[in-house]
Amino acid sequence: MIKNILIASLLLSSLSFGDEFDDGFEDEVSEEIVVENVKKKDYYFLGNLEQKANYATHNRAPHNDLNSLKTALYLESEYSFNKNHKIRMSANGFYDFIYDIYSDRSFSQQEKDEFKYQAEIFDLYAQGKISPKFDYKIGRQIVIWGRSDTIRVTDILNPLDNRTPGVVDIEDLRLPVAMAKFDYYVGDWNANVIVVGETRYSKNPVYGSDFYPFTSLPPANKKEHKPALALSLNGTFSGWDISLYAAKTTSDEGHVELLLGKPTIIHEDIYMLGYAFNFIHDNWLFKTEAAYFDGYKFTLTGDKTFKELDALVGVEYNGINETVIAFELANNHILDYDTILKSQTIPVLEDTTQYAFRINSDFFNATLHANYLVSLFGKDMGDGGFSRVWFDYDVNDYLSAELGYVDYLGGSKLFDILHDNDMIFGSLKYSF
Repeated sequence: MIKNILIASLLLSSLSFGDEFDDGFEDEVSEEIVVENVKKKDYYFLGNLEQKANYATHNRAPHNDLNSLKTALYLESEYSFNKNHKIRMSANGFYDFIYDIYSDRSFSQQEKDEFKYQAEIFDLYAQGKISPKFDYKIGRQIVIWGRSDTIRVTDILNPLDNRTPGVVDIEDLRLPVAMAKFDYYVGDWNANVIVVGETRYSKNPVYGSDFYPFTSLPPANKKEHKPALALSLNGTFSGWDISLYAAKTTSDEGHVELLLGKPTIIHEDIYMLGYAFNFIHDNWLFKTEAAYFDGYKFTLTGDKTFKELDALVGVEYNGINETVIAFELANNHILDYDTILKSQTIPVLEDTTQYAFRINSDFFNATLHANYLVSLFGKDMGDGGFSRVWFDYDVNDYLSAELGYVDYLGGSKLFDILHDNDMIFGSLKYSF
């Protein structure tokens, strides 16, 4: 924690507290304004080419030293049929040359299959208006529920890419899912109905990778097609907003059962009710979320289902020039925790507590972005976590660079295994 406090102190000490003043009064100049009618294009096409590199500070083969040299390509396009209807598509792919450079290293086949290369359609959807108050959005997409920037409570509709935890923010971890979303607007309120047609689970560290904590192969997911239904009601008012959620979906984590003699992850149906609330006062933003879940199952508990209550409170301060300081606290609590769970061979915690502290600040006309995040688990913050400091610099309108460091902290069996995975990461990105 001393290292985390020092990093946070350095960032805070570098913040600019002063406002900029005008150099003087300028003479008024009478200018003739010419307005030209410029036809808006029906489409756009953009993308970026990025070179990424990770350097592990530990000396544990095969992932020591330079352990990733990834070239990534992202493409995005949108076409508008008219002012009410459009279609959007994005695709990404990468190739990691590290597996060619160090072909003599003992990388697992599972890791090479997962991390050496990838190419996929990321999202693809049609969006438009059926009437002035009725919208639709159909296809592979991301729908964000909740108000937290770091911790998931009500944000359950899209799985995450958890293969390299701690390195990337949650906003870049969500995986799109095929769904149909319909919104109806009345005054300050809008209601939406979502039918999820694709069953997709989070991507977790693969066998043999730096973040896989076990020595044996993980259980396979039971492949199932389970459509889901989600409803929300959202109100936006002066100084505050609120959202109410309800969903019948599939558990992302699941539990392990023996199927045909093989351990298999079963993803059960779960029911969720929740809310999210924001309130603004002066330079302060207060947020809270809560979700009630029913239908969870745990390994070795048979057909018994369990209920869970997750809650979050958070605050953001925006009173420092070009700076946001945020703190969030979340707790997951199993409501009917009993002797069956207490006596399991694979232990289940009755409560899981997570803290997140974040600082984001901009410098040099918002071309340099300094960021710090620490996420800790346990009621006393002693069960492990990670801290990350990173800087983004916009060289010009087309070229940007990133450099950062992530430090994994021990304190529990899981994080004690991962705490040596500290790494330096960087990238150079050209946008077009």
